[in-house]
Amino acid sequence: MSQLKTMIFTLMMLTVPLAGCTGDNGPADVLGCTNEDANNYNENVTKDDGTCDFDLDDDGVQDSYEVDGCTDNSANNYMNSATDEDGSCDYDLDDDGVLDADEILGCMDSNANNLDLGATDDDGSCDYDLDDDGVLDADEILGCTDSTANNYNSEATDENGSCDYDLDDDGVLDADEILGCTDSAANNYNSEATDADDSCVFSEVTIAAGERHTCAIMDNGSVSCWGGNWDGQLGDGTTTDRNTPTQTSSLGEGRTAVAISAGEYHTCVILDDGSVSCWGNNGDGRLGDGTTTNRLTPTQTSSLGTDRTAVAITAGYYHTCAILDDGSVSCWGYNGVGHLGDGTTTNRNTPTQTSSLGTDRTAVAIAAGAQHTCAILDDGSVSCWGWNWGGQLGDGTNTDRNTPTPTSSFGEGRTAVAISGGVDHTCAILDDGSVSCWGYNANGRLGDGTTTNRLTPTQTSSLGTGRTAVAITVGDYHTCVILDDGSVSCWAYNGQGQLGDGTTTDRHDPTQTSSLGTDRTAVAISAGGEHTCAILNDGTVSCWGNNGDGQLGDGTDTSRLTPTAIEIE
Repeated sequence: MSQLKTMIFTLMMLTVPLAGCTGDNGPADVLGCTNEDANNYNENVTKDDGTCDFDLDDDGVQDSYEVDGCTDNSANNYMNSATDEDGSCDYDLDDDGVLDADEILGCMDSNANNLDLGATDDDGSCDYDLDDDGVLDADEILGCTDSTANNYNSEATDENGSCDYDLDDDGVLDADEILGCTDSAANNYNSEATDADDSCVFSEVTIAAGERHTCAIMDNGSVSCWGGNWDGQLGDGTTTDRNTPTQTSSLGEGRTAVAISAGEYHTCVILDDGSVSCWGNNGDGRLGDGTTTNRLTPTQTSSLGTDRTAVAITAGYYHTCAILDDGSVSCWGYNGVGHLGDGTTTNRNTPTQTSSLGTDRTAVAIAAGAQHTCAILDDGSVSCWGWNWGGQLGDGTNTDRNTPTPTSSFGEGRTAVAISGGVDHTCAILDDGSVSCWGYNANGRLGDGTTTNRLTPTQTSSLGTGRTAVAITVGDYHTCVILDDGSVSCWAYNGQGQLGDGTTTDRHDPTQTSSLGTDRTAVAISAGGEHTCAILNDGTVSCWGNNGDGQLGDGTDTSRLTPTAIEIE
């Protein structure tokens, strides 16, 4: 047996070449990896035996050991054993339970017009027509869709209530229209009204109250007066007191009166040709006719200047002033404290121009107190001159002025629109409808709730919630205004019932008068020495206060504490 094993071994050695040994064909091969790109390349190997290892992606893992899969641990299919990312990761970044790769974007709102039933994720693309007008909300254009409106927008798809109309074709949008009386000749003319509402009142009378008499222009241009007449201030050719309206003597052939003012004991009118006629006491030349002779009938003043006419007139105690058609001011009469404004204290018995009102300034309204004069200028400022003992000139002093002197400020942006003067105080309506007064304040005549004198314009107390003044008049020691609702409010001295509130109690604040009558309102007002008269919205006249000389015109000499109607024919 051992011999047999020996024989087999010998045969094997003869038929199998040994590594490293040479056989009949030369040296034996060296097996291994012959690929130079392989990680285990061996330059000594003569024959590749398929054992090469590679890392072609240079990721540090032999390619033969790599496992492809999802390597992102934030992915839904993260593979922990994967060595190489193969792009197979699935995500649900919005955590909606649908893989991002499987999501379908679209409108998912069932209320939308473009609902996509296949959509898994809403992309904000929903279109709506919430008002069911057939136009998608995103495409709608808001605007006025009424073709009859002034601001019709032909491109608008949806009405937004912005339509403006001018149905009466007057050039003012209906929304901006203000109804009122638009006729400047009416007693209740409203300068802010854009549309007439048939409310205009063309009163039969224009009224002016003097110290103890009253006069009125009738609708035919004639003049009637009543009250005290000792100096002929009623103009009827007598010196007899009258307690009912009595027509004056003729104003001249064909002449009619268009404006009137009553002073202490004299009366002046502007005639329809722009001339001036006066009557009554002519002390110091206050009638302006070149004399100092009292006149019992209307007497024309001397010339106002070449081609000059009067457009406004005011009578004080002892002097008279007029605004001329060029905006200048002419005065005549007593001038002892400079109330003619001509730079002197010399009396003038003919019209005399005042000193300058200021560079390029003209007068638009004028008011004479007892012995002072104030004018509203064309810029809304006020200039005063004359007696100033109580501060009635409003310039911050008590110094008399013989030339026009600007008052102190009415407040930032405020201007005067109406003015009236008493014995020693002055009041103005401002452009916002408030009232400002200055001067002597005994009895509360400034209406500021005190009796403290004021040297500069000072606002009165409230006229009432939401109320504003539209007309103002100052008597000797009291003041009255017409408010925007047609009621009357008065304040200060009330010893004769001139405030019309049913008492004789002085009032330091604006106080409403008693009723003017059912549905009656005031459209014009004038205060005398101790009485007040108003024109009502039906053209009648009502007066109250002192009636000792018949100045209320009611046929008696009984003073009245409340408005009392008078008959004027």
